Amino acid sequence: MKTLLNILCLLLISINVNCQVTQILPLNGGEMSYGSYRKDLNNELPFWVGTWEGVSNGKKYVFEFTFFQQHLSQYDIDKYYYYDEIKGKFKVIDLNTNAILYNGLNATVYDDYTITNLVLRGNSLLLLFQDGEINCCNTAEFYLIKDSNSPDQIMYKDFSYGEYGCLSNNPCLYNDQLDIPMFLPTQDFVLTRQ
Repeated sequence: MKTLLNILCLLLISINVNCQVTQILPLNGGEMSYGSYRKDLNNELPFWVGTWEGVSNGKKYVFEFTFFQQHLSQYDIDKYYYYDEIKGKFKVIDLNTNAILYNGLNATVYDDYTITNLVLRGNSLLLLFQDGEINCCNTAEFYLIKDSNSPDQIMYKDFSYGEYGCLSNNPCLYNDQLDIPMFLPTQDFVLTRQ
């Protein structure tokens, strides 16, 4: 048993040694190499963290964004990167019936968040939504844009559909992407910090 524990400890130490930061890069610049770290050097991501709410087309949207610092993405033992990034989750409530149409707020671990930031440029944050297999891994992109007149408001803008279809063996039950349920708003509206 003691030998097994020693082997396990050595294995964990070797994995840790292999996953070291080799180069720190700004969020939106520099060529990535294995072991590099896209770091929020200008402390721009914390602005987006928290709960944001807005109303559009008779529905209330609640978005929660979390900052994941130096998150490891590993593809192989020697192929890995680190990222600072914003991940999000959301809930949709029909204001006419008070029914919850979608609730992803129970996500607590990194992989369960359905929204990921792609690019931060100035006052705008481009985000990617990826739904689960039940909805054919449907994707969409949208922007959040800071309101320079109000630090507690952001604009949700420019929703667009992305790809869909999962890599698993489960077939998509929908023939057209527009038939797949999409709970994100498709029109622009204002979100307010809570």
